[in-house]
Amino acid sequence: MSEHRDDFAATPQERMTSIDTVVERYCVSSSPLRSRLYVALGSLFVFFALVGVWVPGWPTISWAVPAAFLFSLSSERLFRWCLSNRFFGPALFDYYATGRTIPRHAKHAIVGLIALASGLSAWLVFKVSYPADPGYGPSLIVVVGLIGMWYVGMRVATRA
Repeated sequence: MSEHRDDFAATPQERMTSIDTVVERYCVSSSPLRSRLYVALGSLFVFFALVGVWVPGWPTISWAVPAAFLFSLSSERLFRWCLSNRFFGPALFDYYATGRTIPRHAKHAIVGLIALASGLSAWLVFKVSYPADPGYGPSLIVVVGLIGMWYVGMRVATRA
């Protein structure tokens, strides 16, 4: 496993074409104790991702991305498996091969869903808790939603 290099960012012209290249770029070693912890957490996330393959409405890639990240810190073999399995491997490979980017349409959908979920949650919390809570709970939900929308909209890299 190689040491992580933050100075490299894949552009569409520099798209990585093989799993070996992705593993060389992103896979780093950790202490044995951390590696065990990361493998355990990553395995839990993989379990949740595999549930999403068969259960409608349960996300798959949302669980597979953190699993791959944890495996990239702990186990080259499991990281390779994440990038090459038939259920979510192609989506994860695209994510890493393009420099950890998401498609523009996915970014818009994510920001829209955060706005919808935050707005609906804030409204429901307000309806349930008013007048005991003068609006602190719903306000916190809105602020956290806005931070999430800002992060995805401005900090997450986009590909065409």
